[in-house]
Formats: sequence, C-alpha cells, structure tokens
Amino acid sequence: MPQYNHHPIYGFGARGSGKEWSCKGLIFDSDDKVTTIKSLEPTEVTFATRKKAEDHALKLCKNWIDEQKAAIESTSRAPSAPLKADASVM
Repeated sequence: MPQYNHHPIYGFGARGSGKEWSCKGLIFDSDDKVTTIKSLEPTEVTFATRKKAEDHALKLCKNWIDEQKAAIESTSRAPSAPLKADASVM
C-alpha cells in the first residue's frame, strides 16, 4: 500500500451499472496504519477505466492530506494574544 506523508493511502475503482468506474480513496492513521481516518468517495465523477479511477482516488487522498497539513501549520503559526494593557510585565 502506498504511503503519503507517513499515511498509508489506498485508492480503488468500483464498476458502475454501465461501463463507467467510480472511485474511493481511504486514508489510514499514520501511527497504527489500520484505522481509517478519512474516506473519500466523490459521486459526481466517473472514469472510463479502473486504473483512472484508482489514480484519481489516490490524488484525492494526497490532496486531503496536504490540506490538513496546511490547516495545522496555519493554526500553529497564529500569533499569540497580545498582553492586556493593564497587565504588569516582569
């Protein structure tokens, strides 16, 4: 199973009623590697082949991990609250 930023990810394609394929991506916990932390299953897009569906699912997983990392980094860089004007500084 491929890993992205220490998270195991899995993408698979499922055959629809016709010849189209849908995709599903799974992202697993980086610590225990068994617990699914996110399931991505877009319903608005289909693919001509299973390979294309799987590749798209992996891309969705990577994008989700990147978005979460960016959100965590932006909150950790938030400036601390300024001191109150009437607070004494030692």
